[in-house]
Amino acid sequence: MMREDRTAGRRFLGGFGAGLAVAAAVVALPLMLVAAVLLHVPATVRGVVLAVLLVGFGLADLLDRTPHIWRQVPQRFLRELGPGQLGFVWAADLGLLVTTQKTTSLIWIGLAGLVLSTTPMTVLAGVITISVGFGLLVAVATVASYGTLLGEAKYNRRVTFEWTALIRCASGVAAVGLAVLEVVTLV
Repeated sequence: MMREDRTAGRRFLGGFGAGLAVAAAVVALPLMLVAAVLLHVPATVRGVVLAVLLVGFGLADLLDRTPHIWRQVPQRFLRELGPGQLGFVWAADLGLLVTTQKTTSLIWIGLAGLVLSTTPMTVLAGVITISVGFGLLVAVATVASYGTLLGEAKYNRRVTFEWTALIRCASGVAAVGLAVLEVVTLV
């Protein structure tokens, strides 16, 4: 889009930014509420729950069962929506963090860690940081060399699969390791 019509590309990015802001609010508010309630739960209990979740997510990654929802934004939106609307819908979907396919459980691990071990304001800061970072990466990739970074993907599926498996395995091992560290700190 940026190569063919820079104005449409800028409208897309504007809609994308607005969609990320809405998604961040939708994610942050309930997580902040849960974090506020959990502040009244003893730290040891929260630590045990976090350790159990870390083991569960780690094993899920190691067994190639990373939790995610199998659905996609309808392809017809590409034809039916204007650039700003399309950017908004795409970013709102991706910005919800938990509604898209995942390679690893890292986002789940990060959100669980934030909610179980910090304050509501830290949860808010974490969600905002994730959204802003993601938005900036998309904007840079879109604008760099007129969007060539996001152009037609030409890759070797075997190599991609091997990298994905390696990353998923590393995520699983890291999660289980963090669970052990969490248990050690509780003892």
